[in-house]
Amino acid sequence: MGKKPNNLSIRSNLSLQLLLLTMLFVLLAEILIYVPSIVNFRNTWLEERLAAANIAILAIEEAPDHMVSEELAKRLLDNAQVVAISLKQKNKRQLLLNTDQPLVISARYDIRGASPWEMIIDTIKILFHDHPHGSLIQVTGYADFMEPDDDTFLEIIFHEDLLCEDMHEFSLNIMLLSIIISLITAGLVYFSLSLLLIRPIKSMTRSVVAFRAAPETPPLITTEDLATAKRQDEIGIVMRELGIMQNEIRKALSEKKHLAQLGESVSKINHDLRNILSSAQMVSDHLNSIDNPLVQKLTPRFVAAVARAIRLCETTLDYGKADIEIPTLTTVDLERLVSEVIVSLGISDSKEINLITYIPDGFSLNADEDQIFRALLNLCRNALQAIQGAGQGEGQITITAHKDNDKNIIDICDNGPGIPEQIKAKLFQPFHGSGNGGAGLGLAISKEIIEAHGGSLELVKSDQSGSHFRIIMSI
Repeated sequence: MGKKPNNLSIRSNLSLQLLLLTMLFVLLAEILIYVPSIVNFRNTWLEERLAAANIAILAIEEAPDHMVSEELAKRLLDNAQVVAISLKQKNKRQLLLNTDQPLVISARYDIRGASPWEMIIDTIKILFHDHPHGSLIQVTGYADFMEPDDDTFLEIIFHEDLLCEDMHEFSLNIMLLSIIISLITAGLVYFSLSLLLIRPIKSMTRSVVAFRAAPETPPLITTEDLATAKRQDEIGIVMRELGIMQNEIRKALSEKKHLAQLGESVSKINHDLRNILSSAQMVSDHLNSIDNPLVQKLTPRFVAAVARAIRLCETTLDYGKADIEIPTLTTVDLERLVSEVIVSLGISDSKEINLITYIPDGFSLNADEDQIFRALLNLCRNALQAIQGAGQGEGQITITAHKDNDKNIIDICDNGPGIPEQIKAKLFQPFHGSGNGGAGLGLAISKEIIEAHGGSLELVKSDQSGSHFRIIMSI
């Protein structure tokens, strides 16, 4: 027996794999969203500082002689969260607002017309704190109160730590939000796919495992299985087709078991029946010595029938073997063979069955006489049983033969009730019924015999007016 899978193992648990993959893909999507988000956050942060610097510059412009007090300058710088502000026009610093302490700039960034790739690189540098703590950086941008001009711009200097802290806080919020979104999304996706896919797949898995363990035992169908089978999507189609396939295999196994049991029974009967027929053959040999015209007339037929019965007993178990018995071809007079079939059926003098033959004189077949006799006997017996089973009074069986180019055509027709539609699809398969209550072996054996001769046996039509079978063989 195989090792029982551990439900906690990722490899053996499709549900857990689905949940983890959903979370992974959501986090991956959040990472792809995070990069432009953090770049946009940095640009917005810098633009806010530049906007505050613009306000400070406007305050200086309104002051007499563009001079403000030290206290007001400090308040303007604190409000803009910068260390220094300068407005440059035509390569000259027109206005300046800074501290008295010397400033050491660690990095300079120009956001005027920066490409997306440059902004991503600059953002990564600041995010991972490329410079020592307390470092000052300079950012250049346009002045809001003037027309954008490369010769007129605004510069601000501030501590990099301020921007780094805000970017780290933003990143933390994004990360927490991403985790929450991934958990919620993964849960919803998992719950939805569990209903749509996982549960039906588990149901099909249980069905396959149960079928493998006991293929001949009918399955236990649950309410969930019924609901899945009613779905119109691919899962429903697979569930229905799986059920049909299992039923067909189960039926085939049952038929094979039936055939094996039948073969075992026939093998037991065959031995005793051959002994009985051997005794009958001895009696038939004795009949040849009786000087009676009627006995002398009937004895050859009786002897031939007994001999044929013995040969049939010897070859009964050949049906169903991998190798089909090779026919021994001889020239067979069809009219004589049909007469023997009529005698074997016991309807030569019947008033209830009218048997009509239209066989041209000298019509012959290049075939194995015993095998063709067996095929015709099965077909005529099926017709006789169909007529008798219907209880419709006088019945009629017609056997006709003709040649069509290089083919011999033999038609067997009756006026029975016809073959039910549900049987026609598997008419020539053993144990699927023949329409007359039989097991259906006769037609299967007949078809096998005719095909062994290189011919074909087909049902031309079958309805309420009767059935029409046709044998086609090469000349």
